[in-house]
Amino acid sequence: MRKILPTIAVCILALPLFSQQGPLLQNFKYRISKYRAINYSINGSSQFAQYNQGIGNFKNSASNGSFGAGYFTTRSTDRILLTASYSLYSFFQSYKSSSPFVENLTNRSFNVSPSVNVLNKWFAKNHFTELGVAANYNYGINKNRNTNPVNVDKNNQDNYFVAIQTGIGKGRLENVTNMQNGLWLYKELQDANLLTRPLSDAELNDLGQSITDGNNTRVLDARRRTQFILKTVDNYFQQKGLIAKTDINYFTRLNDILFFAVNNQRLNGTEKFIRFIPAIYRDNHESTSNNLTDKSRQTYTSQSLVLSSGFNRYKTTSLTHQNNYGAAVKLAYIDKEFTTRDITGGVVYNLETNRTIKQAGANVFFQHAIYPNTRTVILFDLQSQGGYQEIGDQSEFYNGTSLSGIMNYFISYRTMLRCNIGASFEKNMYYALPNTTQLERILLNANIGLDISL
Repeated sequence: MRKILPTIAVCILALPLFSQQGPLLQNFKYRISKYRAINYSINGSSQFAQYNQGIGNFKNSASNGSFGAGYFTTRSTDRILLTASYSLYSFFQSYKSSSPFVENLTNRSFNVSPSVNVLNKWFAKNHFTELGVAANYNYGINKNRNTNPVNVDKNNQDNYFVAIQTGIGKGRLENVTNMQNGLWLYKELQDANLLTRPLSDAELNDLGQSITDGNNTRVLDARRRTQFILKTVDNYFQQKGLIAKTDINYFTRLNDILFFAVNNQRLNGTEKFIRFIPAIYRDNHESTSNNLTDKSRQTYTSQSLVLSSGFNRYKTTSLTHQNNYGAAVKLAYIDKEFTTRDITGGVVYNLETNRTIKQAGANVFFQHAIYPNTRTVILFDLQSQGGYQEIGDQSEFYNGTSLSGIMNYFISYRTMLRCNIGASFEKNMYYALPNTTQLERILLNANIGLDISL
């Protein structure tokens, strides 16, 4: 009886929470005036080796370095939802070797890649207008030189991609991850009898917003940021007199949920949309060989227009269950050009091909996610698409369906079990890169592994 009565009491306290889960998650609004984050990395390394294998001396040395920087900002108000990221990455490598076969072989390579991704939505009542751009550029050069035998090879490659997204629609998808963690925290504190009284719906909503406020304040020092998040959420409980005692049990639960709970983005809401996306991709590749006497230049260009209309529905039925589904119809027009020019032994070869793809189709998806606790995620995902396409003079129906299951299971703070299994079927599916069509393909995959941090 002594064990039964406390169990009954905990269940009675938990009942209001579970009855509140769905509406609280569904009504939560993720609102921040502005959040900014900066990250950068600088790396460098070098090595040298020398050895003798009986036929002569071998020597090689290498040095490389990289630099990366990124900037991210987001804003979520009743009128605006903005996400933007900018990044720049560069890499340099120098390699030199000598052997009885090739003397003074040197290789130098350099690569730089900037990118921009911006999407802004303007809301008026329950309708929105959106405008965004995704663009990236990549430039790389590689040069080989050796003195015996004398030879120089050089390769240059650059490519860029630009897509503009425009659209109108109705509804809004809200990020409810912080409200999810607020409910987990509330449950933990209730189970430990650390609260002076139950929280109302309005107070739980404010708890979710206090977690949002803590997470979205940029503090450059990571230790200070951790302190700020803990103080922000603790201050919420203290001001309302909700904590019976601030002992180690309270702070360990606070720290556990705020920093170790599942933080995969969880959405709620319905969005109906009409989107138009024009895009262009271009790739240039130049190579010279045999002391720069032979040359080759290849250019690949793809221009596309995609018009789609559909809906997405993300529904948090409870703290532990989530259903996501949606459907869309689309019209696509893709024009591809490939040209090559080779000069070998003074003889010039030119080749030019053009391919046009027209598609009319539809796609649907369904996902069911289970969050049995704050550390585990189980996801079932079904994706299907199909329609009619014309590729050059060939007309055909295409379809593809995939089913997958993913489980991430928390064993300890240093060990995570990850499993996934999937199957897919494709027929006449067109892939832009490489420029091919899969007539029919069945794929099966399964994976299980442990992530261990020592």
